[in-house]
Amino acid sequence: MTDLKKMLLGVGSLSMAGSVTAQQAPASEKGEVPTPPNILFLVVDDLKPNIGPYGDPIARTPAFDRIAALGVTFMNNYCQFPLSGPTRASVLTGLRPDHTGVWTLDGIFRRNNPEIVSLPQLFAAHGYETVGIGKVYHPLSDETYNNDPVSWTKPYIKPQAPVYMLPEGKPVTECVDVPDNAYFDGRVADEAVAWIDSLSRSDKPFFLAVGFIRPHLPFVAPEKYWDLYDRDKMPLAEFQSMSSDPVPCAYHNSNEVKAYTDVPSFHSYMPGQELDAEIQRRLVHGYYACTSYTDAQIGRVLDALRKVGLDDNTIVVVWGDHGYHLGDHGLWSKLTNFEAPTRTLMMMSVPGMTRGQQCRTMTEFVDIYPTVCELAGIEPPSWIDGTSLVPVLKNPRKRIKKYAFMQANRREIQGYSIRDSRYRYVEWVRGFKTCLPFDERQIVGCEFYDYEEDPLETKNAVGDPKYERRIERMRKELRRFYAEQYVSPMSAPIARMLGTD
Repeated sequence: MTDLKKMLLGVGSLSMAGSVTAQQAPASEKGEVPTPPNILFLVVDDLKPNIGPYGDPIARTPAFDRIAALGVTFMNNYCQFPLSGPTRASVLTGLRPDHTGVWTLDGIFRRNNPEIVSLPQLFAAHGYETVGIGKVYHPLSDETYNNDPVSWTKPYIKPQAPVYMLPEGKPVTECVDVPDNAYFDGRVADEAVAWIDSLSRSDKPFFLAVGFIRPHLPFVAPEKYWDLYDRDKMPLAEFQSMSSDPVPCAYHNSNEVKAYTDVPSFHSYMPGQELDAEIQRRLVHGYYACTSYTDAQIGRVLDALRKVGLDDNTIVVVWGDHGYHLGDHGLWSKLTNFEAPTRTLMMMSVPGMTRGQQCRTMTEFVDIYPTVCELAGIEPPSWIDGTSLVPVLKNPRKRIKKYAFMQANRREIQGYSIRDSRYRYVEWVRGFKTCLPFDERQIVGCEFYDYEEDPLETKNAVGDPKYERRIERMRKELRRFYAEQYVSPMSAPIARMLGTD
């Protein structure tokens, strides 16, 4: 038996004992979470924090406003990898990408590291009914692993709906007067509402994960959501070029948006060759329309929870899997180490805890796993990479972390980023992952940004003498992070998978 399997069995027995205690414990009279609480786990594809609770003056997002009023909004939250497959694997396992072995859309953490225990899998082992609807995991081409069957106590539900209502080509936007459930996310909400009603009659607590696709491309939504916005007032990115002293591999060609038939050829981040302003406004308009469309579906799910009387015993966790470029740096889509795709939306509403507050400590998506476990009285595996945010849910002024860490790749080059409340430092390293030994000679470029003086990232200040001490401090913290990741028990299986151990 491997050491990792022994650890897993140990965690399982400890967790089961913790579960019995939680199941028997009475609801606290001191405003703590009733046990066992239900979990409503809401994930939205490609949704950056362009919503009302984060101060966006344009967004019409009443459902997100409701969640914010009932809980804590994490203002400085970051994903581990700004791409759907890796970031979802990271959230649902509490592990960073170099420990799941997922760096692409088609990565499969079970094949790479089969002893991982996913968050819903752990809850299922503790007597929860676990149900997945829509896009929770990134769907995989291998049906053996698709949507991770061992995570769910019920067959996974993926509603069928057309991507477009109109037959002409493959446009990047569509605005049609149709009901909400003409598209996928409306049908996801239909299923979620029905399942909440069904689960409310069960004697088991539930972990219900509901995944919405929009505002992922193409930007298609019923007409009424487009009508919420004036296209002429859609904001365009202020800075649409490379930063000064750029690291070329930090950028990409925005190929995702170029795949659509009504997007003309353009050159990302090249002055005079950027996407036409009229098309930019249409895209931004579509992004906001899709955000409001998904917000409305979340509102329906919240209404269903209230209708069956479970809102007072259900923890609501909502997160957008990564951010998004909307023309800043001339880029569209995600997969960079810049602020737009790495800063992410995360909100938690916990009955009996803080309501209507913002938290400004640095947080990361890997923190969701241990937080939800602690709230439910379940012991998480000892090797997960996150930190519980329960102290912050009790006191949003509390500081849990000073830094967040993230990464993005360019084939054999990985870019690792460290972010604190003001600065970001990035190293692009050839042939390196943190489950492998680090060789400083393989660094191909570095970046440093000061968000207080340069919020648009116009200047790569890595060579500016006034930041020398700050850069050195963050570089040391990043190298410490490499070393800590390397000695984790989860590193060895991935190193073997890469053929280097």
